Amino acid sequence: MECGRKDLRRLGRMVLAPMALWVLSGCQSVKIPEEQIAQTNLPGELRKVSLPDYVVSPPDILIIEVLEALPGRPIAGERLVRPDGTVTLGFYGDLYVSGLTMKEIKEKLVIHLRKYLTDEALGLIGQEAGANPDDEAKKIRIDPVNSDRIFVDVASYNSQVYYVLGDVGSPGRLPSTGNETVLDAIQYAGGLAPDASVNNIRLVRPAPPGACCAQTLPVNLAAIMQAGDTTTNYQILPGDRLFVYRDPIVRTTIFINRLAAPFNTVLNSILTYSFAARNAKSIDVPINGTTNTNTGNRSVNSVPRISAPAR
Repeated sequence: MECGRKDLRRLGRMVLAPMALWVLSGCQSVKIPEEQIAQTNLPGELRKVSLPDYVVSPPDILIIEVLEALPGRPIAGERLVRPDGTVTLGFYGDLYVSGLTMKEIKEKLVIHLRKYLTDEALGLIGQEAGANPDDEAKKIRIDPVNSDRIFVDVASYNSQVYYVLGDVGSPGRLPSTGNETVLDAIQYAGGLAPDASVNNIRLVRPAPPGACCAQTLPVNLAAIMQAGDTTTNYQILPGDRLFVYRDPIVRTTIFINRLAAPFNTVLNSILTYSFAARNAKSIDVPINGTTNTNTGNRSVNSVPRISAPAR
């Protein structure tokens, strides 16, 4: 009896110890004082920063327009950056644009189109102010970036994204325009799920090339929404991961249910078999409408008789 109790205690420790460690590790949050965060230069709701020049990558969509293209061969409209990093210009061929900024794409486009169009049509030749248009000596060269005959811009920012994960309405990746904050990101992701932990939200910012490690920043969503505190309402940057953890009580309940699931399955099977066997023993079905009765060493078949109704 004593050995059985020891085995039960040992089994209980083996089950409860990992569960306690799992619960404690799941309840951890980033412990950084908000006063310390307020003293940093982290971009936030009231101190947003301008992002560097946008670098094009697949699958961005560009708007390219050339005012004086060849007759019947216009260049205008949206162009998808294909997986190989190029955009199509139709009759004028393809142009590789991946990894370039808007200015670099415009300059490369002008140089590419010089094989088909004149410098005047591309806006590379200008005139000094007040000079005679026929005076060739007064004409000046214009840098391709400053051409007023060609326009390049981004129609859809698809390559620069951030992620909202965890207990939100619609987790996933969202396009980054450089103006979103933590509160914006949660709203775009469908808001918090009913089981979400308001006190356990963090923003993970990957380390830039050459840096040692990523940043993990706490988010006080209750203070942001209810008190208007902008300290932890960070500006979302491309590549950020905003993670909303599930409530610890809910996580613990799910973990216990997973541990108990195999035992419940076995127990239900045993109970079902026991119930079926007990019912099978209690059923007594007459065979061919007869009942066998044993009297001593004789077996007499008694058949119930039905008397005719009296007339």
